[in-house]
Amino acid sequence: MNYNSNKNIANSCCKSSKNSNCKIEKCPYCDNKDFIKYGMYKKLQRYKCKNDLCGKTFTKEIYNKFRYSKKFKENYSKYFDLLNKGLTLRECANKLNITIVTAFFWRHRFLFDFKNQHYIEKITSYVELTKMIITENFKGSRDIPYDKRDEITIINAVNDSIDIIPIFAARNFFGFYEIRDNLIPRLDKHSYVVGLIDGRLKIFSQAFNEINKAKATKIPKNYIDIKYSINTVNWLSKFHGVASKYLDHYLYWRLFEYKNNFELNKENNLINKLKNKDYLAPNLTTYISWKNIKFKTILI
Repeated sequence: MNYNSNKNIANSCCKSSKNSNCKIEKCPYCDNKDFIKYGMYKKLQRYKCKNDLCGKTFTKEIYNKFRYSKKFKENYSKYFDLLNKGLTLRECANKLNITIVTAFFWRHRFLFDFKNQHYIEKITSYVELTKMIITENFKGSRDIPYDKRDEITIINAVNDSIDIIPIFAARNFFGFYEIRDNLIPRLDKHSYVVGLIDGRLKIFSQAFNEINKAKATKIPKNYIDIKYSINTVNWLSKFHGVASKYLDHYLYWRLFEYKNNFELNKENNLINKLKNKDYLAPNLTTYISWKNIKFKTILI
């Protein structure tokens, strides 16, 4: 799946996308403003992009987050509540009278949306780095390799505004080239970086700050969350295995829950995370097809 392509479509949705008078201003795939009318499709005006490198056709339905699914439109709020209560796919399917495959698809519609809403290219300010290692998983795949599986290194970057980036940093070995190619591009050069627990991250952080002459304007008295990666691994364990190609979706689900819990706890001066997640409201902003979910590939 091309995440950036889906993200561009989501971001190009006009504010009036809920209404039938949504005006098409550019190609949702390449942002080209040169397009033509291209006949009708199911009583809807069809358009074709005149960019030779694109050439795709589309209708205003591409901006409709509920297209092709009347049942999802009727039940997405209920499903979101079940999702946040931690029900399994089978339990969600039974409560809403849908198949497990449909429940899986609906789950990833929300997870993709979490990623779209919270994705940031670079993180800045005071940033803490922690590392987690996940063994490659082929859950749900028909062709499962039986040879040794790779170890995937993920660096979680958390700043003092509780912006979070899960960075897919390496396979098997996390060294100089992996840091240069995968980690550094996600850090703003003005960031003050602190590596926690892992020795290599500590050395990298010191070097990064010295090279960029980075200084923290305000350093927290205590670490923001030294156990973020450890707790994320524990959080993932409740799913009894997550296919590696969907791991980024689940990490943004974890991020979504964490940000909401943290912000609410901070506002109410609570220490422990709240068990009741009724305050979380569904706010679906994007659409992703079953094909793009099914044939998604791992990020590294």
